[in-house]
Amino acid sequence: MRATTTWLCLMLFLLALLPSPVVAQSSQPIDPVDLETFIDGMMAAHLEGNHIPGATLAVVHNGEALLLKGYGYADLATRTPVEPERTLFRPGSTSKLITWTAVMQQVEQGRLDLHADVNNYLDFAIPATFVQPITLAHLLAHTPGFEDIGEGLFVLSADELFSLEEYVKRHLPARILPPGQVSAYSNYGTALAGYIVQRVSGEPFEEYVERHIFAPLDMAHSTFHQPLPTELASDMASGYNYTGGVYRKGGFEYIPATPAGAMSTSSADMARFMIAHLQDGRLGDARILEEATAQMMHSQLFTPDLRFDGMAHGFMTMRVNGRRVLHHGGDTPLFHTALYLAPEENVGLFVSYNALGGALVRDALFRAFMDRYFPAPLASVTPSADALQRAAQFVGEYHAVRANQSSMEKVLQLLQPLQVQATEDGGLLVATGVANETYVEAEPGLFRHSTREDRVLFQTDADGRTWMHLSDMTPLTSFRAPWYATLSVAATLVVGGILLFLLSAFGWLVAFVSCWRQKAPSPRLAVVARWSAALFGALLVAILAMLVGIVGDIHPDYGVPRIFFGAPPALTVLLALPFGLAALALAMVVFAVIAWLKRFWGWFGRLHYSALTVTAMTVVWLFWYWKLLAL
Repeated sequence: MRATTTWLCLMLFLLALLPSPVVAQSSQPIDPVDLETFIDGMMAAHLEGNHIPGATLAVVHNGEALLLKGYGYADLATRTPVEPERTLFRPGSTSKLITWTAVMQQVEQGRLDLHADVNNYLDFAIPATFVQPITLAHLLAHTPGFEDIGEGLFVLSADELFSLEEYVKRHLPARILPPGQVSAYSNYGTALAGYIVQRVSGEPFEEYVERHIFAPLDMAHSTFHQPLPTELASDMASGYNYTGGVYRKGGFEYIPATPAGAMSTSSADMARFMIAHLQDGRLGDARILEEATAQMMHSQLFTPDLRFDGMAHGFMTMRVNGRRVLHHGGDTPLFHTALYLAPEENVGLFVSYNALGGALVRDALFRAFMDRYFPAPLASVTPSADALQRAAQFVGEYHAVRANQSSMEKVLQLLQPLQVQATEDGGLLVATGVANETYVEAEPGLFRHSTREDRVLFQTDADGRTWMHLSDMTPLTSFRAPWYATLSVAATLVVGGILLFLLSAFGWLVAFVSCWRQKAPSPRLAVVARWSAALFGALLVAILAMLVGIVGDIHPDYGVPRIFFGAPPALTVLLALPFGLAALALAMVVFAVIAWLKRFWGWFGRLHYSALTVTAMTVVWLFWYWKLLAL
């Protein structure tokens, strides 16, 4: 746990002795005119450069909304401008902060215990996979140890929507890690926490937050209801996907895991929410959390290392210009959002964009804001002479712990690996597929970003597994994949196997024609053996083509694969075909044995067929390992 500085502890102690809450005022006032000019310039560049039709923004400081502004359009066809007081955006997972606030309210009222088994509050059982039970504290820190499940997270129509109770019971994920060990982002965990609030309060979740959070804070343009209430529906911004040089308008995104990301809100409402949290639960005469509860919520709950800020109670934390920042991003296919609070400066920023490009610029916006108004020099780091040697031990391909292990979703790990390489000066280059980030060694196993305070930490456990932690995104822990589970090995086996089988089939066809002309036919079993291998190669090509087709079938309005919203009929066929591969591979094993016993072909031909058989069995193992062959 990162130690709180002595003066801050003293200040909190003195504040606790005062008869009424006192909000610390920043010693650096922000000029509203300068702020608007600065933000206007940033947002203009972001919208134009990243094909974003519109955005909504709020900046709060010292208990006031310093800037509330809409940018661009809520709807391109009607040229409807974004209005910060009225226009609703879909903040995705930033909604979780409302859910965690609701949980802390129930803790405050004594209905919930952060450290009790969550089964105490449920009408169904979380399996006792591990000795340690899952608690609400684990859910708040994203450390319950659940695998990730994408199925059922989004649907495209109200007819497909099902209740929160149905979601948590129908999509219960497997427990793959002991609770409290690793922080791995869990939408299900947040949905489960919201369902617990619903059960102990006796109110539907949507109505609970409306009565106990939105109403006290006068957040009249916020709701978790889906579809939107009639009085709010006309204020909903449209989301867009920019593709092929045009903007395609998507529909309303329904989220069955309601507490995990289903809120619709305005930036003015989120300004009130931010002020309440910066003022330890109070906004004017209203209070959503007692001061002590709010301070607990903002305090550290989990960290993988004492040198990291880690997770607060639902908020992620990071350091920007020496300040501790509470934050949470959120993404739907169409909307991309982030909320940042810097309690030491009593400042907060909320921004939401209605197109994919927002995901690329939201963090840059906040960091530029901090650099302008709360700057701090970045201390230099000089790696030691043997840094290169240490850096080499962390090189490899890393996969997110936030992944599925029991269904075909597991294969998604191969589509989004992190590649870590050592640099010549003993640093590390982390390639995310979107950007290449460089880190410099600060201490053994701890590397700091070359231009920011963000750090990356490597730890090796007793089983020899290497973990990678990011200081600004604690729940996105990764582990170094074993060599046989890397993208390069999988691609080599599949693509190399296909080429090998196709070349072999072509060679056999030439040999068959030659034997036919010479009227020297091969034994029937030898012909069947080769046909089995040829069919294996053809089926492997068909499976790969179908897999690429399904994953590559992008919904033009949302910019994500259609499978994201539900399994297509072709998926049933795809999952059946690997059984054909397994049957053909087993047949090849039998034929390989017969070929050696019966002395088919020559010795080189038998070696060649044996090599094909080994390749076939390895490919089948690969399909089994990545859950594309569910035995």
